[in-house]
Amino acid sequence: MICVGDLCALASISGIEVLSGAGATSRRPVREVAIMDDEPLTGSYDVFHPGDAVFASLSFCGGDNAVMDEAVAALASRDVACVLVKGSLPYAPSEAVLAECRRRAVPLIRYGAGLLEQIISEARALIAEDARADRVEEALRALMERRRGDDVRQRFGEVTGLGGSWVQVAAFSAAEGDPLVLAALKNQVACELSRIAPCFTARFGDGVVACVSWEGPEEGLSRASLEALVAGFGSHTATGASEVLPADEADVALHEALGCLEAAREGIGAPVLWQTAGFDAFHAARRRDPLLARACEAGLGLLRASDEETGGNLVESMGVYVTCGGDVTAAAVLLAQHPNSMRNRINRARKVLSLENATDKELFAYLAMIYL
Repeated sequence: MICVGDLCALASISGIEVLSGAGATSRRPVREVAIMDDEPLTGSYDVFHPGDAVFASLSFCGGDNAVMDEAVAALASRDVACVLVKGSLPYAPSEAVLAECRRRAVPLIRYGAGLLEQIISEARALIAEDARADRVEEALRALMERRRGDDVRQRFGEVTGLGGSWVQVAAFSAAEGDPLVLAALKNQVACELSRIAPCFTARFGDGVVACVSWEGPEEGLSRASLEALVAGFGSHTATGASEVLPADEADVALHEALGCLEAAREGIGAPVLWQTAGFDAFHAARRRDPLLARACEAGLGLLRASDEETGGNLVESMGVYVTCGGDVTAAAVLLAQHPNSMRNRINRARKVLSLENATDKELFAYLAMIYL
């Protein structure tokens, strides 16, 4: 999404002064750029639409501040993205207009310099690039829902332009989703990876995904190589990477990389690779696989229903038991219970889960899975 703040950061515009609605500049989307150099013929300003960034010369107002106020208020009432007026214009908006812009979260901005034609050209190019990035992300998300081998490989090639038989996906995020850091990160990753193998980078949510194409089952990107990619960004980034997989499993590679990125965000910040992710891989699978998530929730649901019916606390007790690695005594200590009481709770859980015939190891393995 291109916001008002992105528009104000264009190289072709300078001397920005936000007169009202400053808090909305980072969240107000810009979908088009419009010019108002004459009063709309209809008088209703219905030629302007939500998402329009309107450059208003207000020259038709004849220098009358009250008429300029009316024009700006009319634009704000159309829920435009923002209103920009040239600094050379002798206009001092009234408190009523400033308050109206604040109320509607429509930034009123004065800019000092910039050739309007160049500003509009750059702005529309930025909007077009953002729209292209949205289409790519949408296509990648659609790809992640597919599970038809050849179709996945063909669609992946169409979206990314990569034709190798093997793929690896790396995912990156910038601290707090800073768009400037994210843009710099995307450029650096694309530049460095292109020296290694054919690659494709794209914005994805509040991060970046990089797809690398290999002709054979190469070793792929290591933790060290991933750290080198983002070395210049310090602690401002998190990184996750998939295995090197056949191209007809590119959808799986995307899921793996994004799951590892989530683990990296929650951990100490070091790159997380799927093949060495350990329990984090199962955490990611539970979050991203609806069938696995439902299987886990089904078991927890049985324990929860038993607690509601009997006033017990099997959900908490089994969670502590899993945390203690199946050590009954340690779990009893944490719960301030006698070990025999803990064993009784485990046996009740075994019955509630219909696992009466399971061994202790099998029961613990099941509990460890549903508490992922």
